[in-house]
Amino acid sequence: KTYYPHEFFVASMSMELSNQKKLSEFYEELKRLNIPIIRPNINKSFANFSSDGKNFYYALGAIKNVGFEAISNVVKERSINGEFKNLSNFINRINPKDINKLQLEGLVQAGAFDELNNNRQSLFNSIPNIITKSKNIFENKSLNQIDLFGSEETQEINFFEKIDDWNIDTKLAKEFETLGFYISDHPLNQYKSIFKQYNINDYNSFENSSDILSSNIACTVLKIQEKKTQKGSSYGIIKFSDLSNVFELFIFSEIFESNRQKLLEGNSVMLTLMKNYIDENKSQKRINVKKIVPLKELINKPYKNITFKFNEIDDLHKLKNLSVKDGNTEVKILMDKNSKIYKFELKDKRKINNQLLNTLNLSENVVID
Repeated sequence: KTYYPHEFFVASMSMELSNQKKLSEFYEELKRLNIPIIRPNINKSFANFSSDGKNFYYALGAIKNVGFEAISNVVKERSINGEFKNLSNFINRINPKDINKLQLEGLVQAGAFDELNNNRQSLFNSIPNIITKSKNIFENKSLNQIDLFGSEETQEINFFEKIDDWNIDTKLAKEFETLGFYISDHPLNQYKSIFKQYNINDYNSFENSSDILSSNIACTVLKIQEKKTQKGSSYGIIKFSDLSNVFELFIFSEIFESNRQKLLEGNSVMLTLMKNYIDENKSQKRINVKKIVPLKELINKPYKNITFKFNEIDDLHKLKNLSVKDGNTEVKILMDKNSKIYKFELKDKRKINNQLLNTLNLSENVVID
């Protein structure tokens, strides 16, 4: 039988439902083929992998600690009585036997409830309350008592903890923990504003170009294997992920030992790589890691000098939120108006780093010399 790509992936990934390593490889291939992937969604996904011919739906049963049989019962309830309107509606309709603590934690961390409530930390902290409410409702129904929620079933319950959501690093780290890879976003996206400044390439371009012998690569640490040499010193074989690929690199003892605190799973770093060819035909190469710098250090690093380029006078209002307090950055402005360039310089220094530029949406206005 000849499979279309979607059918092939549905069958192959469903057979590997509990093998996160294999699923990660399949996921990278789906991205390479530009097949739209619908991430785990309690109202859209099924227990197994599925496809409608256009979109590929990630399986709820592939989430760590989410039992296939239990989540199949949840999907069956949704198929019979319609999508869940909110968390209250979900709790009212689901048998508490199908939603234990570990299962709910996995679903929340994977973002399966984002459509109903996108504050994952609030949901995660409220799981004990969700389980208690579910059991009480189920017991009342079993005893033919009046449902305490009554007509409020379609309204959202208010016992969720009022707390800010996890920051992007924590959210993605927990997503990675339960899926084995990043699916809703990639940690590197918050650092893209500095890629040009530090001449950062993607790993594929560096590896496959015979002309590029040295490059900076931005990547996130996925997995660390520590090994020992015959002399007893440690070295590492580390799996990284950038925005286009997953790759492994050998880290020699000296670099590995001196960068232990930076090489932690989930950390995003900039690697300075050197490429050496072993033969004249350039068919065999060796890639060495020469330097490792956490991207957080780079994005929080203040500028000594910065130049902003604007086309409209009104754009200058974007600079009003630049703080003079603790300022150590000299700010110059180029105004390109009616084919004339006007130059200005702020009298006082400002406190500026890349993270602030991202927050204020000013990254595109920065002129890098």
